[in-house]
Amino acid sequence: MATVQLPAVARCLMWRVDLDAEPAPRAVACLSEAEWERARRFVFKRDRQRFVAAHAALRSLLSDRTGVPGSLLDFRIGAFGKPALVEPACVHFNLSHSQGVALIAISGDAELGVDVEWLREVPQALDLADHHFTPAERHALAAVAPSARDEAFLRCWTRKEACLKATGMGLRVDTRSFEVGLGADARTVQMAGTGGTLRLALSSFDGGSDAVCAVARVTAHDGAAMRPPPRQESELCA
Repeated sequence: MATVQLPAVARCLMWRVDLDAEPAPRAVACLSEAEWERARRFVFKRDRQRFVAAHAALRSLLSDRTGVPGSLLDFRIGAFGKPALVEPACVHFNLSHSQGVALIAISGDAELGVDVEWLREVPQALDLADHHFTPAERHALAAVAPSARDEAFLRCWTRKEACLKATGMGLRVDTRSFEVGLGADARTVQMAGTGGTLRLALSSFDGGSDAVCAVARVTAHDGAAMRPPPRQESELCA
Protein backbone atom coordinates (compact mmCIF):
# COMPACT_ATOMS: atom_id res chain seq x y z
CA MET A 1 0.00 0.00 0.00
CA ALA A 2 1.69 3.19 -1.20
CA THR A 3 0.01 6.42 -0.10
CA VAL A 4 0.94 9.79 -1.63
CA GLN A 5 -0.46 13.11 -0.45
CA LEU A 6 -1.78 15.33 -3.23
CA PRO A 7 -2.20 19.11 -3.15
CA ALA A 8 -5.23 20.22 -1.14
CA VAL A 9 -8.36 20.89 -3.20
CA ALA A 10 -11.46 22.86 -2.13
CA ARG A 11 -10.10 23.00 1.45
CA CYS A 12 -9.89 19.21 1.54
CA LEU A 13 -6.77 17.16 2.19
CA MET A 14 -6.23 14.56 -0.53
CA TRP A 15 -4.30 11.30 -0.83
CA ARG A 16 -3.85 8.79 -3.62
CA VAL A 17 -3.39 5.13 -2.63
CA ASP A 18 -1.86 2.41 -4.81
CA LEU A 19 -4.10 -0.54 -3.98
CA ASP A 20 -1.85 -3.09 -5.67
CA ALA A 21 1.06 -2.37 -3.32
CA GLU A 22 1.04 -4.59 -0.25
CA PRO A 23 -0.05 -2.72 2.90
CA ALA A 24 2.02 -2.85 6.07
CA PRO A 25 0.95 -5.60 8.51
CA ARG A 26 0.43 -2.96 11.22
CA ALA A 27 -2.05 -1.09 9.02
CA VAL A 28 -3.96 -4.24 8.12
CA ALA A 29 -4.17 -5.23 11.79
CA CYS A 30 -6.29 -2.12 12.46
CA LEU A 31 -9.23 -3.37 10.39
CA SER A 32 -12.42 -4.29 12.25
CA GLU A 33 -14.09 -7.67 12.09
CA ALA A 34 -16.89 -6.08 10.03
CA GLU A 35 -14.34 -4.91 7.46
CA TRP A 36 -12.76 -8.37 7.32
CA GLU A 37 -16.20 -9.87 6.82
CA ARG A 38 -16.80 -7.54 3.88
CA ALA A 39 -13.39 -8.41 2.45
CA ARG A 40 -14.16 -12.13 2.60
CA ARG A 41 -17.23 -11.63 0.42
CA PHE A 42 -15.13 -10.76 -2.63
CA VAL A 43 -14.84 -13.66 -5.04
CA PHE A 44 -11.50 -12.63 -6.52
CA LYS A 45 -8.34 -12.33 -4.44
CA ARG A 46 -7.22 -9.11 -6.14
CA ASP A 47 -10.50 -7.37 -5.30
CA ARG A 48 -10.23 -8.58 -1.71
CA GLN A 49 -6.66 -7.29 -1.42
CA ARG A 50 -7.61 -3.91 -2.89
CA PHE A 51 -10.48 -3.53 -0.42
CA VAL A 52 -8.17 -4.32 2.49
CA ALA A 53 -5.53 -1.87 1.22
CA ALA A 54 -8.07 0.94 0.79
CA HIS A 55 -9.58 0.57 4.25
CA ALA A 56 -6.21 0.11 5.93
CA ALA A 57 -5.06 3.37 4.32
CA LEU A 58 -8.25 5.13 5.42
CA ARG A 59 -7.82 4.07 9.05
CA SER A 60 -4.15 5.04 8.99
CA LEU A 61 -4.83 8.53 7.62
CA LEU A 62 -7.75 9.16 9.97
CA SER A 63 -5.60 8.03 12.88
CA ASP A 64 -2.89 10.49 11.85
CA ARG A 65 -5.40 13.36 11.69
CA THR A 66 -7.33 12.57 14.89
CA GLY A 67 -4.71 11.05 17.16
CA VAL A 68 -6.99 8.05 17.75
CA PRO A 69 -5.40 4.62 17.15
CA GLY A 70 -6.66 3.17 13.88
CA SER A 71 -8.09 0.06 15.53
CA LEU A 72 -10.16 2.22 17.92
CA LEU A 73 -11.82 4.39 15.27
CA ASP A 74 -15.57 3.82 15.31
CA PHE A 75 -17.78 4.45 12.30
CA ARG A 76 -21.50 5.00 11.88
CA ILE A 77 -23.56 4.67 8.72
CA GLY A 78 -25.85 7.52 7.69
CA ALA A 79 -29.47 7.17 6.61
CA PHE A 80 -28.41 6.69 2.99
CA GLY A 81 -25.34 4.54 3.63
CA LYS A 82 -22.56 7.13 3.89
CA PRO A 83 -19.99 6.22 6.58
CA ALA A 84 -18.80 8.80 9.11
CA LEU A 85 -16.67 8.89 12.24
CA VAL A 86 -18.50 8.65 15.55
CA GLU A 87 -15.74 10.61 17.31
CA PRO A 88 -14.37 13.11 16.54
CA ALA A 89 -17.49 13.90 14.52
CA CYS A 90 -15.92 17.13 13.21
CA VAL A 91 -13.57 15.16 10.94
CA HIS A 92 -15.28 14.32 7.66
CA PHE A 93 -13.85 11.91 5.10
CA ASN A 94 -14.65 10.12 1.88
CA LEU A 95 -13.12 7.22 -0.01
CA SER A 96 -13.35 6.27 -3.68
CA HIS A 97 -11.56 3.61 -5.68
CA SER A 98 -11.36 2.42 -9.27
CA GLN A 99 -9.22 -0.50 -10.40
CA GLY A 100 -5.91 -0.23 -8.53
CA VAL A 101 -6.18 3.38 -7.36
CA ALA A 102 -8.04 4.92 -4.43
CA LEU A 103 -8.57 8.52 -3.32
CA ILE A 104 -9.11 9.56 0.27
CA ALA A 105 -10.29 13.07 1.15
CA ILE A 106 -10.50 14.56 4.66
CA SER A 107 -12.05 17.84 5.79
CA GLY A 108 -12.24 19.45 9.20
CA ASP A 109 -15.26 21.66 8.58
CA ALA A 110 -17.79 20.18 6.14
CA GLU A 111 -19.24 17.11 4.50
CA LEU A 112 -17.41 16.13 1.33
CA GLY A 113 -17.39 13.62 -1.49
CA VAL A 114 -14.58 12.40 -3.73
CA ASP A 115 -14.68 10.26 -6.84
CA VAL A 116 -12.09 8.63 -9.09
CA GLU A 117 -12.51 6.76 -12.36
CA TRP A 118 -9.76 4.82 -14.08
CA LEU A 119 -9.15 6.51 -17.44
CA ARG A 120 -10.51 4.10 -20.04
CA GLU A 121 -12.62 3.83 -23.16
CA VAL A 122 -16.36 4.40 -22.71
CA PRO A 123 -17.93 3.09 -25.94
CA GLN A 124 -21.48 4.05 -24.92
CA ALA A 125 -20.60 7.52 -23.61
CA LEU A 126 -23.26 9.36 -25.60
CA ASP A 127 -25.96 6.84 -24.72
CA LEU A 128 -25.04 6.97 -21.04
CA ALA A 129 -25.08 10.76 -21.16
CA ASP A 130 -28.65 10.66 -22.46
CA HIS A 131 -29.70 8.94 -19.23
CA HIS A 132 -27.51 10.76 -16.70
CA PHE A 133 -26.47 14.22 -17.96
CA THR A 134 -28.39 17.48 -18.29
CA PRO A 135 -29.31 18.70 -21.80
CA ALA A 136 -26.44 21.23 -21.75
CA GLU A 137 -23.97 18.54 -20.68
CA ARG A 138 -25.21 16.16 -23.38
CA HIS A 139 -24.83 18.80 -26.08
CA ALA A 140 -21.35 19.69 -24.83
CA LEU A 141 -20.27 16.04 -24.83
CA ALA A 142 -21.55 15.49 -28.37
CA ALA A 143 -19.42 18.44 -29.51
CA VAL A 144 -16.22 16.99 -28.03
CA ALA A 145 -13.84 15.34 -30.50
CA PRO A 146 -14.17 11.53 -30.37
CA SER A 147 -10.54 11.21 -29.27
CA ALA A 148 -11.25 13.29 -26.15
CA ARG A 149 -14.81 12.15 -25.45
CA ASP A 150 -14.01 9.32 -23.04
CA GLU A 151 -12.12 11.59 -20.67
CA ALA A 152 -14.77 14.32 -20.96
CA PHE A 153 -17.50 11.83 -20.07
CA LEU A 154 -15.57 10.49 -17.10
CA ARG A 155 -14.80 14.01 -15.90
CA CYS A 156 -18.47 14.94 -15.88
CA TRP A 157 -19.38 11.64 -14.23
CA THR A 158 -16.82 12.02 -11.42
CA ARG A 159 -18.02 15.56 -10.79
CA LYS A 160 -21.59 14.35 -10.40
CA GLU A 161 -20.56 11.43 -8.20
CA ALA A 162 -18.50 13.70 -5.94
CA CYS A 163 -21.52 15.95 -5.40
CA LEU A 164 -23.83 13.01 -4.74
CA LYS A 165 -21.39 11.53 -2.23
CA ALA A 166 -20.96 14.87 -0.47
CA THR A 167 -24.71 15.10 0.16
CA GLY A 168 -24.75 11.51 1.43
CA MET A 169 -27.74 10.66 -0.78
CA GLY A 170 -25.90 8.99 -3.66
CA LEU A 171 -27.83 7.92 -6.73
CA ARG A 172 -31.14 8.52 -4.97
CA VAL A 173 -30.79 11.97 -6.56
CA ASP A 174 -31.40 12.25 -10.29
CA THR A 175 -28.04 13.10 -11.86
CA ARG A 176 -29.90 15.19 -14.46
CA SER A 177 -31.23 17.53 -11.76
CA PHE A 178 -27.99 19.48 -11.28
CA GLU A 179 -25.29 20.87 -13.56
CA VAL A 180 -21.55 20.20 -13.13
CA GLY A 181 -20.15 20.71 -16.63
CA LEU A 182 -17.53 18.78 -18.57
CA GLY A 183 -14.58 21.03 -17.82
CA ALA A 184 -12.10 20.79 -14.97
CA ASP A 185 -12.98 24.25 -13.64
CA ALA A 186 -13.94 24.89 -10.03
CA ARG A 187 -17.54 25.95 -9.62
CA THR A 188 -20.40 26.23 -7.16
CA VAL A 189 -23.14 23.64 -7.59
CA GLN A 190 -26.65 23.88 -6.16
CA MET A 191 -28.60 20.71 -5.37
CA ALA A 192 -31.90 19.89 -3.72
CA GLY A 193 -31.15 18.17 -0.40
CA THR A 194 -33.32 16.48 2.20
CA GLY A 195 -33.63 19.70 4.18
CA GLY A 196 -33.60 22.23 1.37
CA THR A 197 -31.04 23.57 -1.08
CA LEU A 198 -27.40 22.61 -0.74
CA ARG A 199 -24.49 24.58 -2.15
CA LEU A 200 -21.25 22.75 -2.92
CA ALA A 201 -17.75 23.77 -3.95
CA LEU A 202 -16.77 21.41 -6.78
CA SER A 203 -13.36 20.89 -8.38
CA SER A 204 -11.73 18.41 -10.70
CA PHE A 205 -8.05 17.82 -9.95
CA ASP A 206 -4.96 15.96 -11.08
CA GLY A 207 -4.77 12.58 -9.38
CA GLY A 208 -2.42 11.06 -11.95
CA SER A 209 -2.39 10.56 -15.71
CA ASP A 210 -4.28 7.27 -15.37
CA ALA A 211 -7.23 8.65 -13.39
CA VAL A 212 -10.01 11.23 -13.58
CA CYS A 213 -10.80 12.81 -10.21
CA ALA A 214 -13.21 15.26 -8.56
CA VAL A 215 -14.04 16.47 -5.06
CA ALA A 216 -17.06 18.37 -3.71
CA ARG A 217 -17.52 20.02 -0.31
CA VAL A 218 -20.83 21.22 1.13
CA THR A 219 -20.51 24.94 1.87
CA ALA A 220 -24.07 26.03 2.61
CA HIS A 221 -27.47 24.60 3.45
CA ASP A 222 -30.71 26.50 2.79
CA GLY A 223 -28.62 29.55 1.95
CA ALA A 224 -26.89 29.64 5.36
CA ALA A 225 -23.23 28.71 5.66
CA MET A 226 -22.62 25.53 7.64
CA ARG A 227 -21.13 26.21 11.07
CA PRO A 228 -17.49 25.19 11.48
CA PRO A 229 -16.51 23.03 14.46
CA PRO A 230 -14.68 24.53 17.46
CA ARG A 231 -11.25 25.84 16.53
CA GLN A 232 -9.24 23.10 18.23
CA GLU A 233 -11.14 20.47 16.24
CA SER A 234 -11.10 22.25 12.88
CA GLU A 235 -7.31 22.44 13.14
CA LEU A 236 -7.21 18.65 12.76
CA CYS A 237 -7.44 19.27 9.04
CA ALA A 238 -5.61 22.58 8.85
